[in-house]
Amino acid sequence: MSDPGEPADSDVEFVECDNCHASPQEAHSRVYLGRRVISHAEDCVTHAIEMINGEDGARRVREQDKWAKRNFPPAYERLRAAAEALPHGDAEAAPFVAALLQLAKAQASTTGFVVLETWVDILDAHFPPEHPEPKPH
Repeated sequence: MSDPGEPADSDVEFVECDNCHASPQEAHSRVYLGRRVISHAEDCVTHAIEMINGEDGARRVREQDKWAKRNFPPAYERLRAAAEALPHGDAEAAPFVAALLQLAKAQASTTGFVVLETWVDILDAHFPPEHPEPKPH
């Protein structure tokens, strides 16, 4: 029987590691890649390298996230200041500037990406459609 969260054995393709050639029966660890499972021996160099690379990637993502959180507020302020410095008589550019500012602010308030629904809400507010379609609730 499979562990919870792991696919059932009948749902996956078991693949030997090109380095250690561990079979599913003698595997020390398994790497799940969707419906594909790679078995590794305890001393498999390939598995060790994959684990190190995965940990390094996670560390880099955390560092980049911390950097972005520190640097977004001043970048947003520079964007806002540049928008305010534009000539106020430029009615054609005004909705573009306002939409850009609102999208940037929406991005800052989420931990992922601004979802498509938010994009539509913001763009519809600044560039109203001729024939608006009611938004489902």
